Amino acid sequence: MKPQSTPSDDLLMFQAHFDQLLNPSHPLIQLAGQIDWDAFEAAFCELYCSDNGAPAKATRLMVGLHYLKHTFNESDESVVARWVENPYWQAFCGYHYLQHQCPIHPTSMTRWRQRIGAEKLAELLKQTLVVAVKQKHLPKAELKQVNVDTTVQEKNITYPTDSKLLYKAIVKLGKAAKQRGITLRQSYVRVGQKASIKAGRYAHARQFKRMQRQLRKLRTCTGRIIRDIQRKTGQKPDEILLQLLTDCQRLVDQQPGDSNKLYSLHEPEVRCISKGKAHQRYEFGQKVAVATTNRRDWFVAALLCEGNPYDGHTLAKTLQQVERMTDVKVTDSYVDKGYRGHDYQGDAKVHIAGSRGKHLTSGRRRRRKRRSAIEPKIGHAKQDHRMKRCYLKGLSGDAMNVILAAAGANLAKLLRLLPCAWRVRLTWWRMLWQTCWYWLKWCQWTMPIATGRNAVIG
Repeated sequence: MKPQSTPSDDLLMFQAHFDQLLNPSHPLIQLAGQIDWDAFEAAFCELYCSDNGAPAKATRLMVGLHYLKHTFNESDESVVARWVENPYWQAFCGYHYLQHQCPIHPTSMTRWRQRIGAEKLAELLKQTLVVAVKQKHLPKAELKQVNVDTTVQEKNITYPTDSKLLYKAIVKLGKAAKQRGITLRQSYVRVGQKASIKAGRYAHARQFKRMQRQLRKLRTCTGRIIRDIQRKTGQKPDEILLQLLTDCQRLVDQQPGDSNKLYSLHEPEVRCISKGKAHQRYEFGQKVAVATTNRRDWFVAALLCEGNPYDGHTLAKTLQQVERMTDVKVTDSYVDKGYRGHDYQGDAKVHIAGSRGKHLTSGRRRRRKRRSAIEPKIGHAKQDHRMKRCYLKGLSGDAMNVILAAAGANLAKLLRLLPCAWRVRLTWWRMLWQTCWYWLKWCQWTMPIATGRNAVIG
């Protein structure tokens, strides 16, 4: 059913209200009053029915928990645990009295994300930009000029090796057969484990012929289990088992020089992407495209680029999402040399780093130099807002995680700006008061002297 409204406080009327306990100038309290929470209700209402099932959890609670999760770099479990301990987090999520138990289980956040989807979750990013524009932290004119770049969002998998993947396939096939009551001729678990350990040791010792011998043994064992299961299930295995058999057969058949290799059995969509980093030559995950404002570095777009496409072929989709998020037409986009040969056909002018600009004004030259400001923003989004490693399942999880990370980065910036704005006002009033005080002191010091002179002259 449709989400329930903010929880009733009738049973808690004799407890102290948050207005009596919390500091009203706290950044989270101020920010909670500036966000349009009704916009989320309107955006998500079509995903619920009106007369079927139990009432869903309050939308403000779920949105607030996801904001807090990616703003403060928490997991589903830790954000729920900290929510109970922090009354400011409870007030941010719409509660008025102290709660001693969280109203949801951490798994409810997973089910809520799956219901909403990545396309609707973009509303969380859009609302952060609405608040920034409304509070005059982000002038609308700056939304016309953006920096665009791509990066890799790694998946939560170990470094893939042939021996590790083949042994994992043996274990998974044995468990799947046992669950379905299939008796295998041999499970090969102990044989496969021993071969996997030997292959790793031979690779470390650079004894590659011996390593290849152990890999052939692992492939042989995996192929025997696949054929044994196929014989005993007949022509109609269930869908999950069929997918597992297909992936394991693909793992047995793939060669080192293949282009579309399998790097994980539980995340078969993972791609190997080379980014030219000195400390990490290859990254295993999905490519994502992000866009920030050219001057003040607000995230205005974040989307998944499935299948590791060329950077220039992602520019059109990125700028389209920028215009959807901001409702402003983009006039200039600043990109690096990886976007040479792009296929963008829109009205925005694309400025490629390093290109000649003899006839540019000084302002445009400064904006071109600001292109590299997106690099540290990506680094902060990875280290501080959970974009470095995606723990959510599948391509939909990748798309949701990058959107939420961008929203969390914008929300953290809003929280930093709120106390700064208050401090600026205090500083201005302090300077005015000090100026008036010095002026009064100067008047008190000069008036007796002037009076004495007039008396002497008289």
